[in-house]
Amino acid sequence: MKRNIFILLLLIISVNLSAQISMMSKKIFLDSLNRECTPENYAYTRVITNYSQKSIRYVVTDFYKNGRRKMTGSTLDRDVLKKDGEFICYYKNGAKESVINYSEDHKNGKEINWYENQNKKSEIQNLWDSKTKKQQTLILNCWDENKNQTVTDGNGEFEENDKFVTQKGPIKDGLKQGVWEGSDSLRKTTFVDNYDRGILISGVSIDGDNVKFSYSSLSEKQSGKKSLKSK
Repeated sequence: MKRNIFILLLLIISVNLSAQISMMSKKIFLDSLNRECTPENYAYTRVITNYSQKSIRYVVTDFYKNGRRKMTGSTLDRDVLKKDGEFICYYKNGAKESVINYSEDHKNGKEINWYENQNKKSEIQNLWDSKTKKQQTLILNCWDENKNQTVTDGNGEFEENDKFVTQKGPIKDGLKQGVWEGSDSLRKTTFVDNYDRGILISGVSIDGDNVKFSYSSLSEKQSGKKSLKSK
């Protein structure tokens, strides 16, 4: 009899503890573009661990459907991802993909990337100036998948790949220099950009209908609209 009462008490405690943890955390479902969606068509889940507590930072972890971690770090806003501090990303097989440092949602500090086979891919230094609101990225060292070094001490040829954009071109003193060619699978465009000491000074993109769009700044390229310059 006493044993049964003890087991019942343990079950009650376990249920209460689980409910408390559930209340403290928040779980949301994300699609492939990291937009919140319904449980029926999600690609990832996100858990904000200390959601119900008032805090300077909130621990956020994304998971693949297989239950493995996709990303983990801290956000300054529990409802909007505002990265701050170290973020670690993982491939679907659990291998480490990147370690990136952030300051108020801007890359700031050392960044290291790996291929899925865990060969090192790149070493990057990100610089964020909170006063001028300007970001600078220095490409220090890079390797291809066969461990051949393509950028050494900030000089060489670099191929950059993110989820949708692939581009490649020369690096000088850590900065993009000269002609860079690439494609954007999301916008279905190809482009040729011209850089001077890391600053985009001109470029041309071509869409699937062979329509060309010229731009003279990164903001114009991203918006797809020419900036109105004051006289």
